[in-house]
Amino acid sequence: MDDHRRKIITNEIQYWKQSKLLPEHYCDFLLNLYTEGSLNPDSNLKNRPSRLKIIQLAMLGLLSLSVLLFYFTELSLFLQTGLMIFFGVSSLIAAFFMLKNSLYDLIVLLSSALVILITTVQAGELLFPDVPAVLYIITAVNCLLWLAAGAKWNLVSFKVSGVAGLLVLLIAIFI
Repeated sequence: MDDHRRKIITNEIQYWKQSKLLPEHYCDFLLNLYTEGSLNPDSNLKNRPSRLKIIQLAMLGLLSLSVLLFYFTELSLFLQTGLMIFFGVSSLIAAFFMLKNSLYDLIVLLSSALVILITTVQAGELLFPDVPAVLYIITAVNCLLWLAAGAKWNLVSFKVSGVAGLLVLLIAIFI
């Protein structure tokens, strides 16, 4: 095959890869096939992680870190409050960024919802340690927010999570 035809085919395959017309591993296979294993050196620039991947990893890390710090360590009240505020604000910023850019990625939205749940429950436990009704109210408000978010953006996982959370909460209160 001559170089002109090979270049046209590889450009078309790269377009398919960027437009996600074919799965990425298919495009990589075809590119390796047509270039005989020698891709362009600038192809590494295209393989950098996108903003979405970075936000996903950051939110999963934040969720893991918040669970680890709040439930498996003994931190001072001041440090827990500061971390709660930081985790809550950063998860809200990430969620609003995702919604503003119309990137309804469930990993980021669900992890930020869980970080906000953990943050509000931890705040309720710190501010009102002997009042279990506050935790019920906080959990119910979070579940209602999940239902509202699911209804507004048509996200089934938020609707199911909200209903399941309210059912578990009602069972926990009355049983």
